[in-house]
Amino acid sequence: MFTLTLGCATQEPVDEEGPLAKEAQQSGDEAGATYNPPPQMNFGPAIEYQSEEDIGLVARVHFATHTPDFERAWEFYQLLGYSTGRSGFPLTNTHVMARALGMFDLCQYELARGAVIDIPGSVNTVNVDLLQFKTPFNDDPPYELPNHLGMAYAAMLTTNLDADYAFLKSKGVDFLSAPYGQPGERFAFFRDVDGVLYKLMEDTTQSKPAVADAKTKATTAHVIAMPYIGINVSDLDKSLDFYQRLGYTDVTPIPKRRSTLAEAQAYGLDAPFEYQGADVALVRGDKHRLRLLQWIAPFNSEPPYPAPINHIGINRIAVVVADMERAVSILKSQGVKFLSEIAPCCSGTGEDAMAIVHALDPDGVFVELVGPITPRPAAPQPAHCGPFEVKMPTAEDIKDFTQGS
Repeated sequence: MFTLTLGCATQEPVDEEGPLAKEAQQSGDEAGATYNPPPQMNFGPAIEYQSEEDIGLVARVHFATHTPDFERAWEFYQLLGYSTGRSGFPLTNTHVMARALGMFDLCQYELARGAVIDIPGSVNTVNVDLLQFKTPFNDDPPYELPNHLGMAYAAMLTTNLDADYAFLKSKGVDFLSAPYGQPGERFAFFRDVDGVLYKLMEDTTQSKPAVADAKTKATTAHVIAMPYIGINVSDLDKSLDFYQRLGYTDVTPIPKRRSTLAEAQAYGLDAPFEYQGADVALVRGDKHRLRLLQWIAPFNSEPPYPAPINHIGINRIAVVVADMERAVSILKSQGVKFLSEIAPCCSGTGEDAMAIVHALDPDGVFVELVGPITPRPAAPQPAHCGPFEVKMPTAEDIKDFTQGS
């Protein structure tokens, strides 16, 4: 049995008629009560493992995107409605934590700034781990189009697509096209200030007023949820097998289809596309979804972002497991590859009761497992490294956020 709480903004009830309502309702207790978690996110009743192969995955914590300029990126995300978050995490960490991010030749990495940002009142988890690395720094651009292998984009749900399109365009946001599709199902891709792709989708069954942020007085978009993270794969069957092993066993196939030219242009493409795929979701916890697509044409064979995990763009998704050591043992026995050993996280001391480790999907996409471990002594720094140092952010750096722990 296992119960886990993570710091998170208050979630409000959703309209029972909206497309996320069923998902939200199922995320409550076994009686199917409307999902309305308190400020400390509760992922439902204590779980029972369903089989010896069940790794106990219960929720998405966030996805991580990296930026060369935290302040500029934070200003951008506030336009979408992000106004809260958690910060105050160490800017440096242990050698073991550096290894967990694929930084094997570093004694310690160093962040310039970082925060897990959130939209108050969102229907589901919309958290983004927004990080600016100082060492090592990678300024390679993110994926240019939504058909690139890997985590190409995240979908955001808005209650007023036309208003948000006009508002964001007025702020200079780069859209791949005007809104496309049938009423109630329209979407428009846009890029954040660093070029990271998002798919803005409409939900006309709910309403949310444009908010004048109390701090900035700036009007924001009408974003209420993150329906899914888009992951492009080279072999749908292999990827389905991998993600089902993680716990994404609620599978809705997306049959092979060919687009019109107009739809292709909405994706930033200059010719009709063809793909097949599946939406996969957890059957417990927050029941979040991933969208796996295998692009047939045009197929971009360039691999996903490699290690180290500091690339501009959506570089990893973080998900919670009930018992880290159990989950890793099960996955290793099934042939799943990991970037490193388990790393105690994230106080900077190496003496934490929580830990992270990155599993690699069949295409090399990083799936960060987060979960409790048996307490252990901190691993010593390698002999060639200097004295261990923990740097903390300044009060000015974290003034907009709740202090993390």
